[in-house]
Amino acid sequence: MHKRGSYTEQCKRMKRYFVRFKEINDGRGHSQPSLYYDDDVYAFFQNCYYLKDWIKNDPACSSWSSIEGMINKNKDLSICADLCNALKHLILKNKPRSTVNPNFAGGKITLKIDGFNISKKYIVSTSTGDIDAFELAKRCVNAWEQYISANGGTP
Repeated sequence: MHKRGSYTEQCKRMKRYFVRFKEINDGRGHSQPSLYYDDDVYAFFQNCYYLKDWIKNDPACSSWSSIEGMINKNKDLSICADLCNALKHLILKNKPRSTVNPNFAGGKITLKIDGFNISKKYIVSTSTGDIDAFELAKRCVNAWEQYISANGGTP
């Protein structure tokens, strides 16, 4: 078991929401209203972005390289930051981290009647084109894992 309050707690939470997002993306038993799936996807991006605060506040990470600079330089995490801040505040009022004005733009729902499975593909609309939200999520998790590993941590 990890130390309570460690960045690893938030990293594991982010990964649990990623698993939920993957199930929604790939298809899962339809057991709840589809808005609950939206909630899980939004929760992934929020937990993904707020891993930065856990790292910033974990004394074990005090010597790590600039996390704010890393997010600003990483296209995927800067989009994640803008999505998260817009979800938190309804609209993005502060200066965005990305330059592409990202917004959730619906998606495509697929129902498979044999077993009553549902999958939903989410789209992030940007000024430079649409992005598959699950692909963005994979890249964000990968960016965090690389950052944590490069600083000697355990992703």
